[in-house]
Amino acid sequence: MSQVLTSVVSTQDLTKSTLSVPVLESKPLSEQVTEYLYKLLVTGELKGGQRVNEAELARTLKISRNPVREAIRKLEERGLLISSPRRGTFVRSFSASDIQDIFTFRIALEEFAIRQAFSLLTDEDVESLTLIVRQMEAAARAGHEMELVERDIAFHQRICELSRNTQTIRAFSNIYAEIQISISLVEHKFDNLVEAAIDHWPIIDAFRARDEEKIIESVRYHIRDSWKRINEAYNY
Repeated sequence: MSQVLTSVVSTQDLTKSTLSVPVLESKPLSEQVTEYLYKLLVTGELKGGQRVNEAELARTLKISRNPVREAIRKLEERGLLISSPRRGTFVRSFSASDIQDIFTFRIALEEFAIRQAFSLLTDEDVESLTLIVRQMEAAARAGHEMELVERDIAFHQRICELSRNTQTIRAFSNIYAEIQISISLVEHKFDNLVEAAIDHWPIIDAFRARDEEKIIESVRYHIRDSWKRINEAYNY
């Protein structure tokens, strides 16, 4: 999977586009700017390869550069932005091939994790997954999209952790950024955030039934449905 910018990079800066400027609220400025940029990324208003100009963004929002710099750093950590020496910060680009690689690997990895975990499953393991879905639903009902994505990632990470296999867990960690952006894109394409959260309950039902094949089938369906939503929404 590509870890670099595409060869064609838009010269259009973030602040030279027609993007609307948010009304800043009482949250810490860096958190507000992070959420603002995040929404522009997952809605596609910020395109792959587009430059994010820290100084211009600060001037447009009428704030200092420090919270903007912190927001950009957080999004870089999530794998959504990439900084290139002497060139600046850009929106990470994904090709159709990248998306295919991400989702086919996720299906294989989580199926492998489930098969490893199944004979070791405890009631506490199932409850830990259930708790995460409840947290997802609570975040969705509160309109906290970034928290929803974080709990969604935690859910799939927990499935891998249940394998008790360090290589399986490491494999998930190695594609964390790719999973982050794929889940971010998917969540935004549901009719509402709550729908995105409750989409995980069939997986919980399968775990509660202790049906190995049903668990695998439900996880596979869930990931393939996400893949389909991205392909349809972004024309991959």
